[in-house]
Amino acid sequence: MEDSGSLTSSGGWTRQARGVGRPSTVALYEPQVAQWLRERPDLPGAEILRRVRLTGYRGGKSALYELVRRLRQ
Repeated sequence: MEDSGSLTSSGGWTRQARGVGRPSTVALYEPQVAQWLRERPDLPGAEILRRVRLTGYRGGKSALYELVRRLRQ
């Protein structure tokens, strides 16, 4: 496996994210989560998790909470 990164001004290396691998499970639910947040920006993450699980989401809660965090920015 090949490392991807860049040299910093102090001479160290930083890692860069690479877009390889299988697509994220949570990405399929992004449009619906975004809609819920437009309707209710204060909707708790736990409620969003409950709702997506009712629609069939089987991924992890950390991935979902990261999506919610990103959409709220």
